[in-house]
Amino acid sequence: MIKKPREKSVRLLTLEAAMRRVPLEHPQYKQIEKEHARLHYGFVGEKALDYYLTFLPNKNSQLLHGLRIEDPLNRFFQMDTLLITPAYCLILDSKYISGTLEFDETTNQLIRHRGEEKEKFGDPLSQVERQRYQLSLWLDKNNFPPLPIASQIVLTHSNATLTKATPSLMKKVTFHTNLPNKLQTIDNFKYPPLLDKSNFRKIAKVLIKKHTPDEFSLLKYYGIPYHELKKGVVCPGCAYLPMLQKQGNWICRNCGLYSKTAHIENLMDYKLLVGNMITNRIIRDFLLLPSPSVANYLLNSLELPVQGTNKGRKYLLTQFKL
Repeated sequence: MIKKPREKSVRLLTLEAAMRRVPLEHPQYKQIEKEHARLHYGFVGEKALDYYLTFLPNKNSQLLHGLRIEDPLNRFFQMDTLLITPAYCLILDSKYISGTLEFDETTNQLIRHRGEEKEKFGDPLSQVERQRYQLSLWLDKNNFPPLPIASQIVLTHSNATLTKATPSLMKKVTFHTNLPNKLQTIDNFKYPPLLDKSNFRKIAKVLIKKHTPDEFSLLKYYGIPYHELKKGVVCPGCAYLPMLQKQGNWICRNCGLYSKTAHIENLMDYKLLVGNMITNRIIRDFLLLPSPSVANYLLNSLELPVQGTNKGRKYLLTQFKL
């Protein structure tokens, strides 16, 4: 049973907004594009697990995706997928990397071979071991039994191959197409159940409550001033910017699309890139609205919490979602 569905991270959503709002010619655009591609394909790799997770041998299982929690020493760690049963936990870490891959267990490196060239990545085996350790600390702090914690690195790219794959390595690494077999092998250990029904339900609830999304101030990170962002409403059909606002409709001058709600997703761009508070004046500037009355109408239609009155009124986007 999926207790926490797979969602795009705040960082990935913010980078997607930046791809729409940072001009192509901006000196930081290439770096943003590169980081966006890395996280986008990482998310693609995580989603590639979903079909194979439907083959869970233990039907009394709970799945939590993209969980980011804090251990007792105030260190955050994030797991692509955490599977919980009454008898054990399993951390799955997906790697969407193509090519010929070598896990060097001596130097603790993941290396991609391209002819004579070698590209080095961070060590996922060490990373998942840290996650296991931190999760064990978290379980102890929150008064849960010391569940066995297994882990698997899952290669999710269809064009990935392994070289120098030792038997010891293949206990830790698998391809996503082989994941059902790995899940069965782990379940076959027949760990004794340590969680009763009450604790089994409680553990997922507590983990979800403790989940803390990563905060990411993109403009600060890349040193981009607010005024350098592209303003206006982006067309949801063809990504043209800006759309025209006329008689309650947004009209795209490029593809002819009409929309009454195109501004909503664009307001999310503001939240991700700029902040959780907006005013009539700022929304007029960001969405290129024709008048204060139009801005006031759009803001009031969203039923946002407000602070202050009259010209000092500020609208809070903290809970604003698409």
